[in-house]
Amino acid sequence: MSGFIAGLLQVALYLTLATALAAPLAGRRWKVALSLSYLGSLSFLAASVASLYASAQGPLSLYGGLVVQDPFSSLIMLGAAASSILMLIAVGSDAASWSTSPAAFSLVPLVLFGLFFLAGAADALVVLATWLMVSVASYVFIALPDDGRSKAASVRYVMMGVVATLFLVAWAALASALQGAASFAIAPISLPASLTPGSMTYLGARGLALAAVLAALAAVGFKLGLFPFHWWLPNVYGRADGRVVSFVAGVVKLGFVAIIARIVIVEAAGPLSIPIATLVAVLAVVTMIYGNFAALSSRSFQMILSYSSMAQVGYIMTAVAAAAYFAGLGPAYRGLLLLAYYAVAIQAIAYSLAKVPLFALAGEAGGQLSNVRGMLSSNPVAAVSASVLLLSLLGLPPFLGFWGKLYMFTAAAGYSIWLAVLALLNSGVSAFYYAVLIREMLMKGEGPKVEPRYLAALVAGAAAVVAIGVVAPLILAHISFVFLG
Repeated sequence: MSGFIAGLLQVALYLTLATALAAPLAGRRWKVALSLSYLGSLSFLAASVASLYASAQGPLSLYGGLVVQDPFSSLIMLGAAASSILMLIAVGSDAASWSTSPAAFSLVPLVLFGLFFLAGAADALVVLATWLMVSVASYVFIALPDDGRSKAASVRYVMMGVVATLFLVAWAALASALQGAASFAIAPISLPASLTPGSMTYLGARGLALAAVLAALAAVGFKLGLFPFHWWLPNVYGRADGRVVSFVAGVVKLGFVAIIARIVIVEAAGPLSIPIATLVAVLAVVTMIYGNFAALSSRSFQMILSYSSMAQVGYIMTAVAAAAYFAGLGPAYRGLLLLAYYAVAIQAIAYSLAKVPLFALAGEAGGQLSNVRGMLSSNPVAAVSASVLLLSLLGLPPFLGFWGKLYMFTAAAGYSIWLAVLALLNSGVSAFYYAVLIREMLMKGEGPKVEPRYLAALVAGAAAVVAIGVVAPLILAHISFVFLG
């Protein structure tokens, strides 16, 4: 049965690729191209469900072991598929007016196809190849609207991407050198047993191993907006058209979350788990602090969403740090490792489902706080739905974001109580700017006009964070039962 499901998965995956290649052939017949983009996203959704079903029985190895899908990567794929559909609902018809619309409808399924390999990569060369594919597609996507700000943002995004790719190449080279052979498999970092601890050779090998992890963190840190690799993020997420930012920030980012979690957790399953966990924890703390306090000082709706994206990545990295720590402690801590690992997936999905419609709304409304003031009067359903998404990002029950933060902070407490306390304090700080956004939307005023497409995306996103929030504990319990017995 698993072989049959794996076959269906690959059929659905290649259908996703086929729709990406066929969409430009529709030319200016944008309804045909948009339909193909929808079909590609739905095909990827089917592939994600098949991957989740098959990998629930154990890791699913494909393409000679170059790609290994597990429930974690399958959940990431599922979140990317659902969020891309939300983006198409909101932005699809708007993209038809862009001169670049054939590319817009083609890039969505193409990025999803790349995310499958990026999220499940078990080899550094696969990471590098799909990294380049997804990155180039996202550079183009940012520049799609016919305005100068988006094109300028795309140039900055490309500059960041070049630097990030150089760090990724450094990681691949260092990781291969540490394995002592022409192998690029993502594997636990181990130091030769023949080396005497404390010797110069041992310290050199240890430093090389840590440099490899640091290179990986720097590469993905640029993509995710980790401090101090965040310099590009305000100019791209905050100033480009929010409609294209919704896809890049809400969908593309999931692939990079998946691969950094895999790299850090796999490579920390050795003697360097504590220094790796410490390094990730420090980056997580400074990122969430910077993101939250920068958001507090902003008066732009889209800029607040941009800085809160940084803070959300900081929370996610606290769970990655905890998972790295537990990975080095052996089988006795497998339960806590799984808790941290899948907390990353749950929070990443909650983040994506909220950010896509919110960034799309910011792009449609104009991006400033004044542009959404009084939305309760003009469109109460949109105001309530957007408020639900913001409350999910804040982490209030019963929304999906609550479970993501609960699992993340619980795992972090198992590693370091101070890391959990700092994460909780930062989450409390974020309540202030989320409250400002909700207050602006719910206060009296004329309010913006919200197109039915954007309203549908907001309602669908809000419904998803509520519905999945109800079943999230059951999903984690099932996954834990399968892997722990």
